[in-house]
Amino acid sequence: MALRKLAAMTVAATALAGSLIGATGTASATGTQQDFAAQAKTAGLTVSQTKELQGRVDGYLKALGGEQVAANKIEIEGGTVLLALPGEERARDLKAKDAKFVDCPYENFCMFRGTYYTGDQMNLYNCRNYGLTNWVGNGSWWNRQTPGTQARLLGQSGNLVTLTAGAESWQAVYNWDPIWTVRPC
Repeated sequence: MALRKLAAMTVAATALAGSLIGATGTASATGTQQDFAAQAKTAGLTVSQTKELQGRVDGYLKALGGEQVAANKIEIEGGTVLLALPGEERARDLKAKDAKFVDCPYENFCMFRGTYYTGDQMNLYNCRNYGLTNWVGNGSWWNRQTPGTQARLLGQSGNLVTLTAGAESWQAVYNWDPIWTVRPC
């Protein structure tokens, strides 16, 4: 099963590589590529790091849909994706006045690409299924939904792999390989 997911990730990586080579990204109603590049520059990113970040954003947009609203932030239906900047361990909101590192917002189920709540961060608050074709390897999760709410982490065929403990709960090291879908309720 992990091999099939890895194959899906390879297809996504190929698309991502293509976006790194020549794409300019997509503009949103709340910003343009010039605005996003200016945010990245203010955050201290080089031109190369800015292109790397935009390529990763484009990969998420292709996989999840949504709208880019900042250099490293995407709004998706029922949640947000916040990307860690190149060279940084944790995601931070460049749109925020103080651009501080982000914790898991209350009433969200938060997933992290890295262990111990590091790397790109997906914050989910709607009770619906979210597909995860590109989440593999060890990461982490934090359940900050309303007290007692449990998230369901599902396998490729929709089978229940993990039923989290009720909110508030967390797991600092979690293997995303068998997880294809998350239902945060």
